[in-house]
Amino acid sequence: MKQRARPSAGFTLVELLVVMGITGLVLVVVLNARPKVAATRVAVTARAVGTTLQLARAQAMASNTETVFRIDTEKMQFGLPRSMHSLPKGMTVAMTVAEAERAANVGSIRFFPDGQSSGGEIALMLDGRSAHIAVNWLTGEPLLNR
Repeated sequence: MKQRARPSAGFTLVELLVVMGITGLVLVVVLNARPKVAATRVAVTARAVGTTLQLARAQAMASNTETVFRIDTEKMQFGLPRSMHSLPKGMTVAMTVAEAERAANVGSIRFFPDGQSSGGEIALMLDGRSAHIAVNWLTGEPLLNR
């Protein structure tokens, strides 16, 4: 009677190489996803800021009163006084606004009933990705540049 070879309790070299290859691919995907996540967060936040700026301008024109858009760098929030939104964790904000529109940790862009504004620029940065929103003082229009 012939004896059968017993299966080994370990792994073959081929099986180990396949597992190591799959692990390597997963690591590459995960490491490459981080910059894409940062780029997406910056782009989404920049669009939200731009939309809020457009809303502030439209509200000033519709109500025939001044409307103020604010970014609070201490609380990491942006928006209109009664409607503030949080910025993503770790995001850096730089603003260039008129001297009269600056306070301790708050920068503002004021929109007037005729559509004009105090103007300014907002830069958003996260993990090496950035977006810039410029508000033309004469037209009050926000322009998003990435």
